[in-house]
Amino acid sequence: MHDFELLPPGEFLGAPVTAGQFGGFLLSVTEYPRGATLRWHGHDEPYLTYVTRGSYRERTRINTRDCLQHCLVVHPAGEIHADEFSAATRCLNIHIDRDWRCRFDRALATPVVAASSAISAIIARTARELRSPDGVSAIVTEGLMLELLGELSRSRTADRAPAWLCGVRDEIESRFQDPLTLASLASAADVHPVHLARAFRRHFGRTVGEMIRELRVRHAQNRIRCGLSLREAAAEAGFADQSHMTRTFRSLTGTTPAGFRRAKSVPRS
Repeated sequence: MHDFELLPPGEFLGAPVTAGQFGGFLLSVTEYPRGATLRWHGHDEPYLTYVTRGSYRERTRINTRDCLQHCLVVHPAGEIHADEFSAATRCLNIHIDRDWRCRFDRALATPVVAASSAISAIIARTARELRSPDGVSAIVTEGLMLELLGELSRSRTADRAPAWLCGVRDEIESRFQDPLTLASLASAADVHPVHLARAFRRHFGRTVGEMIRELRVRHAQNRIRCGLSLREAAAEAGFADQSHMTRTFRSLTGTTPAGFRRAKSVPRS
C-alpha cells in the first residue's frame, strides 16, 4: 500500500496560473513541466480535469490511463492516483459544489477519459471567459459548466451502445495496427458506413479514425518505454512510417516521440 496525501477541495499539485469562483464552480488552471511527477494523492470530492495542452499518464490502484490533449478526465471522490508528464502540460481543473454534484452524481461516480467536439467547444468558450472576465462572466461560466456536465452525462451513454457497435469498437481495439476502413468495419457489422460513423461518434465521443490514432499513439508510447527504436515502434503501431508517427504523436500529446523518449530516459536500441 502506497502512502498518499488527501488534498482539500479545490487544491491541486501543480504551478497555479489562474483561478476563479463562478457560481457553484471553482475553476483553476495549473501547469506542469515536462518530466514532472506527482506523488500518490487523492481528493475527497470529485472533480474534472481538461487537458488544454500536452499530456500525462495517470496511475491508479487498479489501472493506468493516458490523458491526452483535449481530453476531459473524471476523478471520482477519494480516487488515489499518481501522475507522470511526458510533455509540458496545462490543465483546467473544475471543482463542483455539493448542490450541483448531487444532480450529476452518476456522471461523476466512476473514472472516465472523455473527448468530443462538443466538450472542446464548451472549454474553449470557458477559456475566453477566464481570459476576459466581465460583470456577467460568473453566470455565463456557470451555464457553460452545466452544459459540460450535461454533455458528460450524455457521453456516458457509451456504456449503453448497441451490441453491434460495441463489436466494432472491440474490433478496432484488437486490430488498430491494421489498415482498417469505415467500409470494411461497416460491412463486418452489416450496417451502412454513414450509420456507423454517426453512431460511433455519438456513443464514443470520437470518430473511428480518431480512436485508431489514439490507440496507435498509446501503443507506440508503451513500446518506446520498452526500448524499441522509433522506427520499429512506428511500424509496430501501424503508422505508415516514422514521420507519420511523429506528426500524429505530436498532435495528440504535444511532444515528439523523440522528446517522449528523452523525458522517460529510455535508452536507444
